[in-house]
Amino acid sequence: MRQLSVLLCLLLLTGCVVSAPQKAQFNAEYPNRQDIRSHTLYRFMTKPLKPGGGKYYGANDLAETLYVRADNAAMVELRFNYPAKSLQVKSLDAQNRTLREETYALLDESAAKPSDVESRYFFLTKEGVLLTKFKNCTPDMSVGCRWQERTLFITRNGDMAVQLASGTAGMAFLVIPFYGSQKYLEIFPKVSGA
Repeated sequence: MRQLSVLLCLLLLTGCVVSAPQKAQFNAEYPNRQDIRSHTLYRFMTKPLKPGGGKYYGANDLAETLYVRADNAAMVELRFNYPAKSLQVKSLDAQNRTLREETYALLDESAAKPSDVESRYFFLTKEGVLLTKFKNCTPDMSVGCRWQERTLFITRNGDMAVQLASGTAGMAFLVIPFYGSQKYLEIFPKVSGA
């Protein structure tokens, strides 16, 4: 009886939270996406069509997501050099002046991450999608892992979609299991005439 009571208490203390408020929109957009390699130059507005609702770095700001945030940024330009496997990202003001610039390496999805932790890179999938991945498993009073994956793709309308998926899992105090995940999707409109 005592073992059953302990098991019942553990089940009651187990934490599991899953949040994906834009799941239906992602499921509608992702299968109909365009291959990002179909063009070498893209321009998108820095603000999404509709806020994704999350509180994380880069929420509601494409320039911040791509580390080219500037106060007067109105749009973000992505210039791909596929033969050199690089991506140049610029934040631009309303008069098309460059405010900040960052260069990313484009890695095959099966490639290892660069050893330099300061390097900027994206994995470019065979389907023409950009990905970043992060995972950290650190033992302390608990055993657990955190992960984050950012997926960037071009929608059927030519807009930039950014999905952030993050989560944690582990055993608090080596007794209580926990799991949490969340996904947010934001769509940034393309700039007309770009």
